[in-house]
Amino acid sequence: MYLNYVVDIPEIKGKITFRNKGNARYVYYEYDRIYDPSKQYTTVKRVTIGKVSDDDETKMRPNENFRKHFPEVEVPESLADSERSSCLKAGTYMVINQVVKNAGLNQKLEDVFGAKAAGMILDFAAYSIITESNAAQYYPDYAFNHPLFTEDMKIYSDSTLSEFFRSINENQRQGFLDKWNEERNHRERIYVSYDSTNKNCEAGNISMVEYRAAKVDAGFPIFNYAVGYDLNNSEPLMYEKYPGSINDVSQLQFMIEKVKGYGYRKIGFILDRGYFSKENLRYMDNNGFSYIIMVKGCKEFIRDLI
Repeated sequence: MYLNYVVDIPEIKGKITFRNKGNARYVYYEYDRIYDPSKQYTTVKRVTIGKVSDDDETKMRPNENFRKHFPEVEVPESLADSERSSCLKAGTYMVINQVVKNAGLNQKLEDVFGAKAAGMILDFAAYSIITESNAAQYYPDYAFNHPLFTEDMKIYSDSTLSEFFRSINENQRQGFLDKWNEERNHRERIYVSYDSTNKNCEAGNISMVEYRAAKVDAGFPIFNYAVGYDLNNSEPLMYEKYPGSINDVSQLQFMIEKVKGYGYRKIGFILDRGYFSKENLRYMDNNGFSYIIMVKGCKEFIRDLI
């Protein structure tokens, strides 16, 4: 969250950069550089420390990161009058709130993560949908003029949000997916549309982030992210992340075992060409699953394989 006072933008040569987003201009501070000799590249560590003032380009509204890296700067005696906008943009929030209630999503999140965390998750999800962004440093700007799911519509800082998401463990994540799927009708036939993508990652030392052919090659290591979607009921069923070195063909059978683990038996799959292989076709046939899958061209060996 951006604090309700302004300070001078630090003058540190080579350490301060700026980035424009929408009508705002953000200030970034480079606090470290780490060289990885095994991968032969340097990871630059930057954080947002403030937003340039509309009234004076030499000043900015700081955030918690600024206080962490520049503790010597004193808080001015004169503060701004308001921490929230007098006009809240409520339309899209009302639609999202109704969807959340219809799906029982708020209660499921509270059961797994607790009430405070559930509000933070829903707020960040709404922020991502409305602004089409998932950068935590811009969340306080959104929270300033939108209704929130948190108790008393409390605005949490971007650093608090980041710490919370880092604290979520695999058991909690899987616990939510189990709860999401347990109330569904497992006897009806479902058709699972499943697809994955990979994302470039600049976050540094994360074990599942690895170098491999990226769909958008920016020279960074990648991770894979996949979503399974029930076409009959127009609802997502599951999501999963896995290391960047694992290809789609190898991951498919693990995903199918997860779907079976949720209790679904009458399953059909709709898949793109990335999952086409002799082993995968045989695996689905042996399990009695119907499927529609795009093939990689019309070569003779593919006709023979089918």
